[in-house]
Amino acid sequence: MNKQDLLRAIYQAIQWDRLYELLPEASRQEVDELFQELRTSVAEAAEPDPEAAVGIAGGDARLYCDGSSRGNPGPAGIGMVITTPEDEEVLAWGASIGRATNNVAEYRAIVEGLKKALALKVRRVHVFCDSELVVRQVQGSYKVKSEGLKPLYAEVIALLSRFELCEIQYIPRHENAKADALAIGHAQAAEP
Repeated sequence: MNKQDLLRAIYQAIQWDRLYELLPEASRQEVDELFQELRTSVAEAAEPDPEAAVGIAGGDARLYCDGSSRGNPGPAGIGMVITTPEDEEVLAWGASIGRATNNVAEYRAIVEGLKKALALKVRRVHVFCDSELVVRQVQGSYKVKSEGLKPLYAEVIALLSRFELCEIQYIPRHENAKADALAIGHAQAAEP
């Protein structure tokens, strides 16, 4: 079972009356904050497949990224999947990022995915994203007009410059299903 799903089920199974009976000083906000910290630590603990990671170290990888916001802005999550060029999964990871817009979540997913690719010693990366706006902005076809996106755009460009070769490409959502599911799941987990 996925640890994020297990954590969500535990939260939903809490008998709040019994909890407050045992800990009268506890507040719902404190419990929510604790679960948010646990969600983050579980999400950050994702480990790559060691055999597949050896195959991409110093070489090529594909990075599938997605961001999701429930309300735009609202509780948001990100998801990313790193694969070999043959689409053998190396690492799947997601996290709740608090309250954000869809576009901020999309950029944050790319940023975190690129950081994880660099940590795996990937030198050439092909990034796939289902946000046409973000892809066109990173490619230089569209200007970044939003003040809130400019720092994230700059961070993506700086990270991309650390690779020997990098490409970013728009793909339809159905071709980005796993990253999409991770992002949506973490956006839902971020909801109070």
